[in-house]
Amino acid sequence: MMGKSLVQLEQLRKWRARRNKDISIGATIEELRRNLKKSNKQLTQLVEAWDELVPSHIHQNANPISFRGGVLEVYADGSPTVYQLNRIIRAGLLRELQQRCSGTLKQIRVRVAK
Repeated sequence: MMGKSLVQLEQLRKWRARRNKDISIGATIEELRRNLKKSNKQLTQLVEAWDELVPSHIHQNANPISFRGGVLEVYADGSPTVYQLNRIIRAGLLRELQQRCSGTLKQIRVRVAK
């Protein structure tokens, strides 16, 4: 009886033990590659939807640059373009992009490119 309990206890210890994390260069590179592929897929979806939804006269002067933490960052060539783009965002561009893309888009931040 006691022997069976000890065997079960050892099994539980094996199952609950912390697994050694592979910190080799190859594993690190593979993890980085997976993360980049995921974020690149989301950015690609956003850019494709952006190209379809944003009018061409604004599209030529404003480009999505990054997508991090649910925030799409867009650089525009000047303040008139920023103004027009902000009006389009308030008119429903954010909602449209959220419906078309798998990432969690929370906000579109528009800035003048320097």
